[in-house]
Amino acid sequence: MIGLDEVKKEVQALSSLVRVQQLRADKNMRVIPVQLHSIFTGNPGTGKTTVAKLFSELLKEIGLLKRGHVVIASRADLVAGYVGQTAIKTKKKIREALGGVLFIDEAYSLAAGGEKDFGREAIDTLVEEMTKHNENLVVILAGYPDEMKRLIDQNPGLESRFKKYIQFNDYSKEEIFDMVMMYATEYGYQLNNQAISYVQEELQNIRITSNGRFAVNLVERAIQMQAQRICQLNEDAIETSLLMTLQKEDFVI
Repeated sequence: MIGLDEVKKEVQALSSLVRVQQLRADKNMRVIPVQLHSIFTGNPGTGKTTVAKLFSELLKEIGLLKRGHVVIASRADLVAGYVGQTAIKTKKKIREALGGVLFIDEAYSLAAGGEKDFGREAIDTLVEEMTKHNENLVVILAGYPDEMKRLIDQNPGLESRFKKYIQFNDYSKEEIFDMVMMYATEYGYQLNNQAISYVQEELQNIRITSNGRFAVNLVERAIQMQAQRICQLNEDAIETSLLMTLQKEDFVI
């Protein structure tokens, strides 16, 4: 993955700790409990969901998770509108995630409705189920840094179970450009020199709030613009190089 240097260091350190504790267990040495439940903080598009999937695969590879899959959930997947239904919905989603990772996006929304809101029931159920399935479930809560801190501070049960915080910083303009080039290549396209210069220059002049999603959207829109441009040509004039090349006019930033 492009960028995310600090995230990579955190995941590598955690992976190393898990591996060494397993080696110690194999030799009948004393091991320490490894805290895998984590808080991912950062703005949208910074790679939190993608890293969660890779993290789950890693934990499966080293034998800590049986399935290594990721179940993505939001408030709507956990909270019901009637008394007693929230616990049922939350437990159902947790059962889906057993053997893997339960990734709760915008987790702070669970505590956003006040004391009588059913989101608190979802939190209580989550804490209870995490205790029951501690050996077969990893929970990752994700969201904006300030909101996530308030969520944890308000819930002692969560605070005692989530000790690992991983911050996902916004991407630099240079990293966004690298993503544009990467996605274009993955889709089977290339930018000509004029397009490369144009995108590099324009990226320095705009404010990007969606991070990696901006790069994906930009490339996909350029591919659509290229398709419209090519369809105006005579088919006999359409060569392979034309089909795979994105030009300056295809990029509208």
